[in-house]
Amino acid sequence: MKSAVKKNNSLPLILTEFGRSELQKQINEIREVKLPALAVILNSPDRDERDSAEFIRLTDEAGSLESLISEAGKPDVLLKNDKIVLGALVKIQTKKETFVVRVVHPSEAHIDDERISAESPLGVAIMGNKKGDQVTIIAPSGNWTALIKSVELLP
Repeated sequence: MKSAVKKNNSLPLILTEFGRSELQKQINEIREVKLPALAVILNSPDRDERDSAEFIRLTDEAGSLESLISEAGKPDVLLKNDKIVLGALVKIQTKKETFVVRVVHPSEAHIDDERISAESPLGVAIMGNKKGDQVTIIAPSGNWTALIKSVELLP
């Protein structure tokens, strides 16, 4: 049985196509909806400094997301020796349930319920393993074991 004790401090900046698309939607929402709405308020004589702060925060957030997208690579097209890499879709079986997760860079883990950060306890435990491996997940709520049932790399 394998266990994970440390985080991967050299996690490459890899985004799935779906993750890239969803982050771009967030940028578009900020640039096309939120900032123009705030611009109207900022031109008002009774504006609040909180509105100015929110405008600056959103501008910074959009810029950070744009940098992230431009610097990010794409998941490997092929699995390396059938091992779990960023972007892999992994079927996990525990004593109580079977579920599917997609291991992603932390910057896209919030997009949907399927995605988990490669830096989360489960992500750390399964990265680099392959179908058939049993791993121990070291989590704040307590350690537990899981069997990797399948590994796929999909867009």
